[in-house]
Amino acid sequence: MKSLPILVFALAALAQWAAPLSQIWTHEQVLAKGTLVRLKCRAPDPYDPLRGRFLAVWPEQTDAPVPDGAKIDRGSQVFFTLTPGADGLSTITSISTTPPGTGIWLRARAGYVYDKKVNIEWPFERFYINEKLAPEADKWFAQNIRGDQGIVAEVRVLNGRAVLADLSLDGKSFREILKERVK
Repeated sequence: MKSLPILVFALAALAQWAAPLSQIWTHEQVLAKGTLVRLKCRAPDPYDPLRGRFLAVWPEQTDAPVPDGAKIDRGSQVFFTLTPGADGLSTITSISTTPPGTGIWLRARAGYVYDKKVNIEWPFERFYINEKLAPEADKWFAQNIRGDQGIVAEVRVLNGRAVLADLSLDGKSFREILKERVK
């Protein structure tokens, strides 16, 4: 009888660790095995005092045409296919309410629907950075975000899940650029 509370406690402790470990495992699997997709981004916001230093990443393409006959409501789960262009940047080429059988696709939420277009709520929005590199990141973004080349998000995609792996400018990694500037 005395072992029952210990058993219940052990199961509860195991369950508390299982959820975050499962999320970490999934995240790492997407980074390791996912297909690299490059997306052009709009200006990020470099700081939030409650969540620490991060860059808000918003891909430029935020909407896609709704297929004829498809019923997509705000907040519903949608699946969209990404296709790389000649410049290496991917764009949304189709959207559906069921997972596509082939290609590079992501699971997301539908924002508002208007004029036969649906606004996409991308499944990633923050790129966290080291606190020591953050002041230099602010300067770097201020100097480069308004340029013609723009910032490119490098995203790994696997089975509809996406992980923001890095940012780049002119093909050079954001992390590498900051490390060079901090030296």
